[in-house]
Amino acid sequence: MKYSEQLLAATSFLDNQLKDHKIELPHTLVVLGSGLGPFADSFSDCVKISCESIPHFKSPGVSGHAGAIVFAKTDNGTIAFQQGRLHFYEGHSDDEINFPLRVLRKLGCKNLVVTNAAGSLNPNFHPGDLILIKDHINHCGRNPLIGPNKEDIGPRFPDMSEVYSKGMRESLRSVAKELNIDIKPGTYFHVSGPSYETPAEIKMFRALGGDMIGMSTVPEVIAAKHAGYNILGISCITNYGAGIIDQVLKHEDVKNEANKAMNKFTKLIGTYLQRHN
Repeated sequence: MKYSEQLLAATSFLDNQLKDHKIELPHTLVVLGSGLGPFADSFSDCVKISCESIPHFKSPGVSGHAGAIVFAKTDNGTIAFQQGRLHFYEGHSDDEINFPLRVLRKLGCKNLVVTNAAGSLNPNFHPGDLILIKDHINHCGRNPLIGPNKEDIGPRFPDMSEVYSKGMRESLRSVAKELNIDIKPGTYFHVSGPSYETPAEIKMFRALGGDMIGMSTVPEVIAAKHAGYNILGISCITNYGAGIIDQVLKHEDVKNEANKAMNKFTKLIGTYLQRHN
């Protein structure tokens, strides 16, 4: 089956599910990174659909990524949440990684809020901090749009001069100020993983302009920009990069730090979505 046909089959399935549950089509998709998935479960009026039940969807294989799409009713319309994501280091192709966001775009989503757990390259960014992504550096040696262009999705050469919407960033900063939540701007540095970086690499990545580092987000964001989304990105700092302090990096610690920041994250993102879906 062609990729375009797979997209259509998944879109039709979710459209029928929403009609059956009398839920309006969503305008915003929120991708929840490591340890942040429980936020979607905080909505009382929602429908949760496992990725395994959706045609051509694949389930994440990494701990902390539940593998479900949640449609939540709010006073400001329906919001779709992607609980967990696929990663390149799991052996997935970029088309598989970006399949959910392309389906949700066809379903009606025009805004994307992408979140992740990230390591700090900046000594002023500490575990528990929320960082507003102002730009990114793609250092993994690939682009998710390589290959024949999918003309039904977007242009061959999408403009990347403003990947993360200035208007959405300003709106989030306004909400953060009102809630007295500190949120600094930073540049996200993308690597493929799955091994953590060496101290020498961290030193180089920081010199190249990165503020935080992670193994996700950028492939999705490039594909989302190609598909015409308005994009907002937020990183939750869960650890320092290797060599910044004396520590051993473990994925369990990343999830634990994300859980500690959950209250602050929920308050900020929840308020933002109620106003700007």
